[in-house]
Amino acid sequence: MKLSAEELKNGKLSAETLELAIQLIKVNGYVLFEEALPRAQVENLYDSYVDLLDPYFEKNREVILNPGNGFNDGTNHVRLYLPFEKPYCDEAVIANPFVTEIVDQLLGEDCLLTYFATNTSMPGGKVPQPVHSDTSSRYGDRHPANLPIANLIVNYPLVDVTENNGPMEIWPGGTHLHPDNWYAKNAFSKPKLAEHMHSVKMLMPAGSILIRDDRVWHRGTPNKSDKHRPNIALIYSANGPRTGTIQIPQETYDQLSDKAQQLLRKELIGYPVAEPKH
Repeated sequence: MKLSAEELKNGKLSAETLELAIQLIKVNGYVLFEEALPRAQVENLYDSYVDLLDPYFEKNREVILNPGNGFNDGTNHVRLYLPFEKPYCDEAVIANPFVTEIVDQLLGEDCLLTYFATNTSMPGGKVPQPVHSDTSSRYGDRHPANLPIANLIVNYPLVDVTENNGPMEIWPGGTHLHPDNWYAKNAFSKPKLAEHMHSVKMLMPAGSILIRDDRVWHRGTPNKSDKHRPNIALIYSANGPRTGTIQIPQETYDQLSDKAQQLLRKELIGYPVAEPKH
């Protein structure tokens, strides 16, 4: 959906848009806001990220593209954890008001930001990823009922996502509503079922915001262009016991807004910025 000029100017969703977005996530598994970030900011993020990604990829190419790692088997798909520094940790990214209004309502106002990374479809991919969800069962094979949303994944594409450059493909409208045991390792094959189900490719302009239940079935597709197709990927989680993984220098944390500090309160505060890693 497109946000109104007033919503973009004020940085706040209307009551009608907020309610519609929440219901779409509950029913369809995701909502997409087109061009919610300024183009100039997105271009700066892209340039900074490519300067980070390219030398890292060249240095670690064999490891990243090793099909034995379970994440990249002919897909040329790279997951890179980001250092918590500008421009990546800008408030418009980590505590975007269009996002926080939704996650507060679906996960609780004491929710957390627990994941700070990127997913990049590199040129030259040959095959799509297997259809999968980004979560596992909370109770293994033992619980035959659907559970409340525990995690929301937020993606910011840094380039226009087209049919040609490796769009994410989603199976909407119910794949997030299965019983908990459908996400366990003994569940029926998602790729086999997905062959007979409706899917949607997430085509969107740079700077859009995709918010999705982490249980939604999806996959990365091959990038047939000659340019990287990166997403910034964040995960917001319902509050609970956890060990932080995001390293945030104390000075950086102290300069964040109250909302961003609240979201990151259980991360590794007072640690030096971590080096990028896959």
